Amino acid sequence: MKKHGKTVLFAIYAGMAIGFGGLLNILSNHWLSASPWAARIVGSLLFPIGLTMVCFFGFNLFTGKIGYVLDNGKDYLGFLGLVYIGNIIGSLILGGFCLVTFRDTEIFNTALKISAGKMFEPTFLNIMKCFAGAVLCGVLVYIAIFCYKIFKPIWLKILGIFLAIGLFVFLKFDHCIANMFYFSFSWSWGNPLSYLNIGIVTLGNSLGAIALNEGIKAFKKLIKKDEKTSS
Repeated sequence: MKKHGKTVLFAIYAGMAIGFGGLLNILSNHWLSASPWAARIVGSLLFPIGLTMVCFFGFNLFTGKIGYVLDNGKDYLGFLGLVYIGNIIGSLILGGFCLVTFRDTEIFNTALKISAGKMFEPTFLNIMKCFAGAVLCGVLVYIAIFCYKIFKPIWLKILGIFLAIGLFVFLKFDHCIANMFYFSFSWSWGNPLSYLNIGIVTLGNSLGAIALNEGIKAFKKLIKKDEKTSS
């Protein structure tokens, strides 16, 4: 029970950390609203602070854990479920605080615009566009955490995180936990399209991370096979 409590607590912290990255992105879009491209670039540079916090503090982020689901047993599915729930709670907590703090400001209106931009009419093309971006986001999040794990110098760990995460933010790919924060900040949960977005993005993020992890494993096996053949 104690172990599960720590899992959920660290997942809540991860949801809040990603939310802080989302908040910095919102603030960038607000303060630099006169120059959309500058806002996009600055937001891309600031958002990765959230995942940097997750990595260095050892928090539990669903999109950082789902890629390894096929490497583990059935118990891992329960772990992932707790992490996902914790991430939701963390996103709701920080989003709620931001909602109360910025409710009557232009910053709230910026959050509304960002949230509205993530909702779409459920046509086949719109769904596939959202799904494809979510898959690529999952790939980039996996790469960011992979860089954190394999690089020893701290500056390389940070660089890997910022390049991968900054890229998906700049390209406007969707991240399920970040979107939970945006929808909580703007309180867009009354719109059924918000749930559609979260469902599609969660699936896309998951498949992207799992596919890359399996691809890396297959590549390693191929290299070992070639080494045995040549020796």
